Amino acid sequence: MRYWWVNQKQTHQHEIAGGYLWSPKRNTNGARNQFYENMREAAPGDVVLSYWEGAIRAYGVVQSYCYDCPRPDGFSKAWDAIGYRVSVNFEVLPRPLAPKAHMEEIRPLLPGIYSPLQRESGNGLQSVYLAELPLALGQLLVALLNAKGTQIAATSDEALLEVVPPVEHAREQWEEHAEEAVRAQSELPTTVREALVKARRGQGLFRENVAKIEKACRITGVSMPSFLVASHIKPWRHSSNRERLDGNNGLLLSPSIDCLFDRGFISFADNGDVLVSPVASQDSLRRMGVDVATQHNVGRFSREQGRYLDFHRREIFLKSG
Repeated sequence: MRYWWVNQKQTHQHEIAGGYLWSPKRNTNGARNQFYENMREAAPGDVVLSYWEGAIRAYGVVQSYCYDCPRPDGFSKAWDAIGYRVSVNFEVLPRPLAPKAHMEEIRPLLPGIYSPLQRESGNGLQSVYLAELPLALGQLLVALLNAKGTQIAATSDEALLEVVPPVEHAREQWEEHAEEAVRAQSELPTTVREALVKARRGQGLFRENVAKIEKACRITGVSMPSFLVASHIKPWRHSSNRERLDGNNGLLLSPSIDCLFDRGFISFADNGDVLVSPVASQDSLRRMGVDVATQHNVGRFSREQGRYLDFHRREIFLKSG
C-alpha cells in the first residue's frame, strides 16, 4: 500500500462526489508532469489524502488502476480532452487536518523533491496534483487524522480487486460516442464505415490485415485463430480511421494477454522484450501466462509496428514516464 497526497483546489467538488481522480496527461505546453505521471502508479488499496483550502479535508481508497478517460464536465478546457483517471472511494472528514499546525513533525519527513508542501511555511504547492508520500509521512498523517476521531482503516489491494471498477463502462461510453461519429461520416462509403465499426471489436477487415502480419500470440504461442483476439496496439478510440484498419496496428493475442495489454499491465519494446508494469500483480501475471521470473523476448517488431508500440508505452502502459 502506498500513500498519496492530492491538491484538488476547485476540482474537489467534482472528484469527491464523483469518486475519481482525473488529470491531463501533459502540461499545457506538452511537457510531461511527474504529478500527472503518478496517476499511472496508483493501485487498488492505496490511500489518498485530499487537500484543499489549507487542510486535508477528505481521504480516499483507490479502487482501480489508472485508465485513460475524456476530460470530465466542469474541468478547464485549457487541458487536453483525454487524460488519466483513477477510481477512488472518498469520504469527507468531519474534522479537517491543517498541516501547518503540525509542521515540526511533518517537516523532517517531507520528500526532497516533489513535496506537496512548502517546507518552511507549510502551505500547499499550487503546482502539485498527485504526489507520493514517503511511508513514514503517510503513516504520521493518518495517525494525526485518527487522533481527531477519523478511523482510516487499513486495507489491502487483494480485497479491493474483487470490486469491479467502472473502467469498462467509462470506456464503452467513450467508444460508443466515437462509433456514432464514424457512422455519421457520410463522405465515407458504407462498406468502409462498417469495416471501421467492426475494427473496434477486432473483427472484419482489421483482423484480416493483422493476420497477414501476425500468425500467433507473441507470448503464449497459440496459433489457432478461433482462440485469438485481434487487438489494437494504439487503441481504436485513439486512432485515426486509417490506423483503425492498419494491420501494423494490431497483434493476435490470447484473451488473457489481450486483457493485460489493453489495460497497460504489459507492453513490448521494439526489440521484442516484454515490459511488465510495476503495479501489476506478479502472481496474477504468472497465472495468466506471463513469465515474470525471466526477461522474455517475443521477437523484434517491424518499424511500422514500432510506431504504434511507442504510443502504447507512452500513453497506455502503467509506468511513470
